[in-house]
Amino acid sequence: MKHKITTIYLGGLSTRCYLFFAQGTSSQKELRLGRAVGISTFQNVWKIYTLIVLSALVSCNSSFYNNVNDMGGQPATLYLQNGKTVNGRLEIRSFDQFSSVQKITFKENGQNDYQSFYPQDIAGIYYNGARYSLELVSAMDMWNKKAYKFLKNITPNDGRLQLFEDEYTQQNSFGQTEKVSKLYIKLDGDNFAFDAQSDRFVPNFNEKVSRFLSDCPSVSQKILNKEKDFSYAFVNQGDTQRKQVWMNIAFLYNNCK
Repeated sequence: MKHKITTIYLGGLSTRCYLFFAQGTSSQKELRLGRAVGISTFQNVWKIYTLIVLSALVSCNSSFYNNVNDMGGQPATLYLQNGKTVNGRLEIRSFDQFSSVQKITFKENGQNDYQSFYPQDIAGIYYNGARYSLELVSAMDMWNKKAYKFLKNITPNDGRLQLFEDEYTQQNSFGQTEKVSKLYIKLDGDNFAFDAQSDRFVPNFNEKVSRFLSDCPSVSQKILNKEKDFSYAFVNQGDTQRKQVWMNIAFLYNNCK
């Protein structure tokens, strides 16, 4: 029995084959060589396929966090509209901060598989020490001017006036990543949470908001009179001050007798 080592190049990949054959005719040697090449090709393809599958499995089971509307494999509590509460691991996918949450997947503790839930099923989540409500928001920068998003609860979610925050990151004009926080307001009876800087509230903040909250005259009058800590300018006050003004209003309005 004779043998020799042959290096064969297959699509940029080199394979070293050990070809064993006995003395015989030229056609017999070619047949055995062809079989060896075929086996080697199959083995290479199988290895590449296995690597792709393993990479996909690792990716599917890995945890990540970009923001609360784009994360996976994160421990959380899920609150459903039917009153049920479940604990486990959560995955939420969004194309970008201007897109709507279409669904979430959730793996309950003790279970092996993720289950899909849709906006109409979900009340909110508890994640990383904070409560987030799934709200239908109205904002001009959303792709369809409205979107389902998980918003951080700033006020109790049973109040007549509710405040929420949307937190995400984006690149500024210098190419640096910065954290962005946008305030949303939901009034009693509204189906939408509105951007606090939308034309629903500004300009003419004092006139508009005092009218919305006219069922509590003590608060409405403070806003209309532009009292300190109950009014803000549309342009020259920062996000922190605007948020504080709304928190002052919400606290008094939700406790109005």
